Amino acid sequence: MAIKSKFFDRTFRNTTDEREDIVKVVSRGESEDTVVTIYERKNTLVIHSKSVSVNHASISKAKGHIKEWEIAYIIDNIIKEDKKNVVMYSKGTKVIHIRAKEENFVFY
Repeated sequence: MAIKSKFFDRTFRNTTDEREDIVKVVSRGESEDTVVTIYERKNTLVIHSKSVSVNHASISKAKGHIKEWEIAYIIDNIIKEDKKNVVMYSKGTKVIHIRAKEENFVFY
């Protein structure tokens, strides 16, 4: 039985291996246990940083506006949280930041 997805023809490709330049720059400001992953689709770029205490994605688009389905895809498939468990913000740029709320993390 096939699994139907609301993002059937809309997916982001993991381009981390091809974008070592971005990974190197982003990794400088992160802790050693943070994994940085890059995803792309057409002219949309997603930088995802994840560790024990951080689950954050930055979305930017070279042309046009970030679409609602792109935000939903990133929350569901990259951050892997419910929409109610994330915080979204922009700092006056065309970059949207999505962060899992801190109370979702279990610290050891």
